[in-house]
Amino acid sequence: MQNSGEESEGGEGPAAGISLLLLGWSPEQAPLGLAGLGALVTCVTSSAEAPAARASGVLARLVVVPDPADVEGVVSGLARAGLAPGDFSLVCSAHEFTLVAASVVAVLGGAASLPVPVAVALRDKYVQKARLRDAGVAVADFATADSPLAVAGVADRLGGYPVVVKPIAGAGALHTVRLDSAAEAEKWADRAAVLPWLVERYVSGAEVHIDGFVRAGEVGFVSVARYLTNLIELHEGEALVGSVVVRPGEEPGLYARAGDLVRASLRALGHTDGVFHLEAFEQEDGSLVFGECGGRVGGGRVDHMVERTFGVDLHQQWVTSVLQVPADPVPQTSETGSYGWVHLSAPPGRVLSVPGREEVLGREGVVEVELRAKAGDVVSARRPDSRTRAARALVTGRDVGEVRDRIAALEKWFRARVEVERGGDGDSVEGVASVVSSGASVSTVSTVSSVGSVGS
Repeated sequence: MQNSGEESEGGEGPAAGISLLLLGWSPEQAPLGLAGLGALVTCVTSSAEAPAARASGVLARLVVVPDPADVEGVVSGLARAGLAPGDFSLVCSAHEFTLVAASVVAVLGGAASLPVPVAVALRDKYVQKARLRDAGVAVADFATADSPLAVAGVADRLGGYPVVVKPIAGAGALHTVRLDSAAEAEKWADRAAVLPWLVERYVSGAEVHIDGFVRAGEVGFVSVARYLTNLIELHEGEALVGSVVVRPGEEPGLYARAGDLVRASLRALGHTDGVFHLEAFEQEDGSLVFGECGGRVGGGRVDHMVERTFGVDLHQQWVTSVLQVPADPVPQTSETGSYGWVHLSAPPGRVLSVPGREEVLGREGVVEVELRAKAGDVVSARRPDSRTRAARALVTGRDVGEVRDRIAALEKWFRARVEVERGGDGDSVEGVASVVSSGASVSTVSTVSSVGSVGS
């Protein structure tokens, strides 16, 4: 069959015999989990992810398209493979950018899926905030600008600066900026993409993320963590990207407020079955202001942090919600120890050498590490999004404070141990493109970039 790789006939389990269409291969825990419960999984994915998908051996069919988030491309790709949306009883996606496409394709074929209005509300930042505002949830004042040149006028109507400007359906803080004046807005507009933007009043306070799952409208589990640095600050190369989980017994008041915010937010969005990754800002009085919410597992190493702390596999919770089989029970865990994750950065320039995996694992508290940077990569001084990294690590300690201290020490040590060749401008090697991004960039050398879901 055209575009198909090694085919699986499915297996035994509660989903045996279910013919399912999955848009996007990553995160790989999604197709592996679906197939593991017996589903016959046809995956539509990009050329970049096709080799890993094909090598997995768990798929009934693999269909390769230019962009699995493009409905036309998906339907055309299925047709080339002799398939149609109506061949599947269920269509789903665990990836941020293919969520709406999956729902639309499901409607075309009369298959079960996340309802289109819910998918849109989980992706479109304006629709999302409008629903939350109408439901009485605290959100920053916001409006859309039809183009970059219109942002300054929208900022004035919102009450002035500072404002945060972001893509209406973005992810990972890519192209998200804080503007502190009309002059900054004018300078930003000169280089920004000509498309609609969401403009919102800047909200101060520490940024937290709340992760968990919901089934039949009932929130089954909540985890709260504080980011090491608010994500709006991450574009500065030395800002720490990561978070440390807070246990319920340490701050019961925070968990109570987080639970209330999650329930109100998911109810307003209509998200009754699945997982969530919600971000909010703590105010001086302890209240939480809604930031945004995705219907996916959090990126970075949020998944591993949550599983090690609470014993909850959020990827598997997504799988069981999609297949409408009973959720895995939330285990009882002891209130001991804390975990956090961090994206480690490298100095700008061409990478000459990086510490080895075992060397990083030998640092105090490090329990997991993934190295991405390698000799020959070129690192930019400016981090474009939350996924860009030289490496990432999971760190443990006795409490939140110790984990944060160990993460800070690890980052300082890692940056010092990465050897780079700097160019004349101090940021890149002369004559070599210095591009560090999570997607659409072309460089004359390999780049330290991310693939997969938000913050993956």
